[in-house]
Amino acid sequence: MSMNLDDLFIDQEVGESGVWVDFYNGSKLKLASSENAKYKAHLAKLARKHRLQLDQSNDDSTALIQEITSEALAKYVLLDWAGVSLGGEEDTPYSPEKGKMALIHAPKLREFVTEQAADNTNFKKIVEEVKKPYAGS
Repeated sequence: MSMNLDDLFIDQEVGESGVWVDFYNGSKLKLASSENAKYKAHLAKLARKHRLQLDQSNDDSTALIQEITSEALAKYVLLDWAGVSLGGEEDTPYSPEKGKMALIHAPKLREFVTEQAADNTNFKKIVEEVKKPYAGS
């Protein structure tokens, strides 16, 4: 049996528009693929903008990398959420600003988003099977 590379492909449209993924306590996150072009382009733009601060000799670069990554994730990967409360607000509406803040301050959220956005099985085109009517009905 050989490796089927088709299994590694994602549907680009689904990868960019996102899919809903179950999170904790019945909440859901709408995530795009971390392979989507908008995310990668924004990440590269932010890295270029901060290239001097990202120098290896800068001890603060770890925090900056986290901030840059969280901003790009919040704009182009974490697209929405449902059933999420934040700052005492029940069912907080999603915005990239709130998403970035949550991604920076909640490592479990950031890890989950990163892992799920990299999982190509989440971004396959869902094809609904059309059932033929039973001849006897």
